[in-house]
Amino acid sequence: MNPRLRWFLPVAPIAIALIVRWVHVSYRAPKEGTEGFGWYVVLGLIFALTAAVFGAPPRSPRLSVVPVSAFGAVIAGTGTAATVTLIFPGVVPRFAILATGLFFGFWLLIVGAFLVFQFRRDGNVDRIVVVSAADDIEALAAESFNDRLESPFCVVGSRQSDPPPDDLIELCVDTNPSVVVLGPKAILSATVVEQASALHKQGVRVRSLERFYDERLGKLPLSSLDRFSLMGDIESLHGSYAPLKRAFDILLAGLGAIVLLLLMPFVLVGNLIGNRGPLLFRQERIGFLDQPFSIIKLRTMAPGAIDVSGWTSNNDPRITPFGKLLRRTHIDELPQVVNILMGELSVVGPRPEQATYVRQLQVSLPFYSARHLVRPGLTGWAQVRYRYAASEEDAFAKLQFDLHYVRHESFTTDLRIIGLTVQHILVGGGR
Repeated sequence: MNPRLRWFLPVAPIAIALIVRWVHVSYRAPKEGTEGFGWYVVLGLIFALTAAVFGAPPRSPRLSVVPVSAFGAVIAGTGTAATVTLIFPGVVPRFAILATGLFFGFWLLIVGAFLVFQFRRDGNVDRIVVVSAADDIEALAAESFNDRLESPFCVVGSRQSDPPPDDLIELCVDTNPSVVVLGPKAILSATVVEQASALHKQGVRVRSLERFYDERLGKLPLSSLDRFSLMGDIESLHGSYAPLKRAFDILLAGLGAIVLLLLMPFVLVGNLIGNRGPLLFRQERIGFLDQPFSIIKLRTMAPGAIDVSGWTSNNDPRITPFGKLLRRTHIDELPQVVNILMGELSVVGPRPEQATYVRQLQVSLPFYSARHLVRPGLTGWAQVRYRYAASEEDAFAKLQFDLHYVRHESFTTDLRIIGLTVQHILVGGGR
């Protein structure tokens, strides 16, 4: 994206809000003068924040995500601004909120479409040369076909790192890469590092395998992960965020409890007709610091089926017709607001697994226990970046996303995940 356009993105909603104010002052309230100027700036900042949360306008070659992200940003911004005016009545007229949201929505659609067509026109795809183990090369090549990549790349060349290659510069002359990715053993090779340094001086970017995964794929490769550095990241980055996150959890859980109470009549009737059994079920899950807790959900399976062992899929025959509706709309997750209020869950974090699965996965997957270093969540980075987990292979893939979240947990990260979760619900995405 053009750096000037990136700088203008947060400024645009403020400019739109001030234009709306100018029209309001000129034609409806000429005596208002400079009063209320600051509140219109706040209004613009609210829409700028919700746009950032929903990733609008998207930096993606997919045109379909443009209206979804714009709609989510406008609805969330309008709702947030309306809530502010309830606390501070009269600071901004309702028509100004609606007008700002409407014009900002049109602006997001236009700019989003422009970015998509510019992306397709320029063919903005990084060319990658990989020096690592054979499994790492194969995995990275497979990732290049992932249609969820916001910044696509293609693997144009590779060399195995054992033994260290001495023709890396010649390979790059032939393939003309923009990035060279070095695996753990390649980084320890003086021969490879010397060649990579020469390429870097020629303008080729050099990245470790871990950093490339972290920046471009939003996950951490288990093959090159350092357990000690991961724990150090958590200790240094997340301690001060805990009180703010807890307050944020309580606020959103309170709003979720109101939604649950409003939906309960519908749920009770549907359960009586389509489920015919207990309304709720509890199940032991493993949470923060490996502590077990009882998660609360609306029952979606036939009575007694929840104790049957095996991974659950979206098409599991144990799920009742009404249970499918609850899962598709995510209403079955709402009782977990009780777990959030009790401090057993957060709104955002790695999804907690059953104790049986945790014991199995801790043996077969390295670093699995590291996901318990942060509080589990109602939704998470793995949930919005990967499909529904229905096997140990899926658990391995989602663990890499969970560890990325463990390293980067922050208020802005949580807001982005919440925005992506809303997008998934609106477009009928995975659970």
